[in-house]
Amino acid sequence: MASSETVMVRFSLTCFAPVGHRLAIVGNCKELGEWRPNDARIMACRLGDGRLHSEPDFHWVDIELPAKLALQSPGVEYKFIELDGSQVHWEQLDGDVNRQLRLDERFEELYLLPVEKFGTAKNESDQTASFYSGVKQRGEISVRRVTSQIFIGSCPRSVAHIDYLSSLGITAVANFQSEEDCKNNCVAGIGMEQNAEAVRNEYERRGMRYIWTPTADMSSDGRTKMLPQTSATFAGLLREGHVVYSHCNAGVGRSVSAVCGYLSFILGFSDRQLQHVVASSRPAAFFDFDALHKARPVFEANYLQNSAASRAEALASYERLRDEAGKSLEPAGGREVRFSVVSSAQRLAVVGSCSELGEWKPEAAIEMTRIGSDVHLVDVVLASAQEIDYKFIELTGGDFRWETFGVEGNRKLDCSATKAGEVFLSPVEIFGERFSDSKHLQEAKAVL
Repeated sequence: MASSETVMVRFSLTCFAPVGHRLAIVGNCKELGEWRPNDARIMACRLGDGRLHSEPDFHWVDIELPAKLALQSPGVEYKFIELDGSQVHWEQLDGDVNRQLRLDERFEELYLLPVEKFGTAKNESDQTASFYSGVKQRGEISVRRVTSQIFIGSCPRSVAHIDYLSSLGITAVANFQSEEDCKNNCVAGIGMEQNAEAVRNEYERRGMRYIWTPTADMSSDGRTKMLPQTSATFAGLLREGHVVYSHCNAGVGRSVSAVCGYLSFILGFSDRQLQHVVASSRPAAFFDFDALHKARPVFEANYLQNSAASRAEALASYERLRDEAGKSLEPAGGREVRFSVVSSAQRLAVVGSCSELGEWKPEAAIEMTRIGSDVHLVDVVLASAQEIDYKFIELTGGDFRWETFGVEGNRKLDCSATKAGEVFLSPVEIFGERFSDSKHLQEAKAVL
């Protein structure tokens, strides 16, 4: 942990070095070995033996540096080196210069530097070719998990690959290949060469959602156009509980941009933060920050209400409305739980696994009181502290409609901390949404 006189800095890069080779950082100060390779700081690697033959790895190390030295300019100079046994390979940079330490972004107690490439950075085309040519030749699929609900990868090339995606728990596939891409880099044996839509049936037969957003390859303008709506679509899928697989041809450019749009526009991550979140899981990723910046005004003009910050503000107002309305409710004197949900429906009820919630029988569900235009609430007295499963249902005349999520499952509430004579406030939920933005935000931040 850094002190008042020191700073903690994360150095990171991606590199195609063979498995077994180590990456390290060496520089002009004592903490970086004073240019001696034997005293260089060894970096950890993320994928290790688990990566594909042509796949790069993500390497990182956190180093505590004297604040005075780290923050002055000129100050710390450094380079990355590749260690192969006793052999040392120094990275070569344009102009044969050293890297200069610049601390311009801090996350909590840690300064994040950009995720670098070993040596002079490749352009998108070269980077994609270095990775994808091997994947395509071997008929592989490259899939990496970014969070528990987000995967990025290359296009499936066989029905077995689709079965593999299903086995990972993926419930929604977002494809950003162009129509030509779909025909040239396709699932074999199902007719995609003639009809790019043929793959849809394969996903739907397995109960998976399929969203195809044709986007030109290697096109920043194409990504700019795709990002606003895709970011909002991803938010909706994840809130419903879907596990999303984002792919293009290689899983390097378009599919990465789609995930970055969600992390930036919806969750509010900075460019540097989202780069670390994605690159640490998908080292082959190419980051098109220009497309993100150009797409942001369009997103804010059309979808800003979908951002986590806007929704958090709205939910806070709903919570205030719930709490104000709750003052007029007479306490029942038992272990009370206040359920609340946001929906434009006229009548809602809550039903669940315990006798007090009707034991999943809709006719025994507890109808809720509507306050304001969209908030519904009800207090339920429980006989004992317990963990319960529940859902909300919409009442329509003599019929009902269950809320549904992207994946099977119920809402859960741990009421073990409830006490007699007190009202336990469950979170304000949104009808049909199983997971909150805060869950996704905390999970992505945990990567940092």
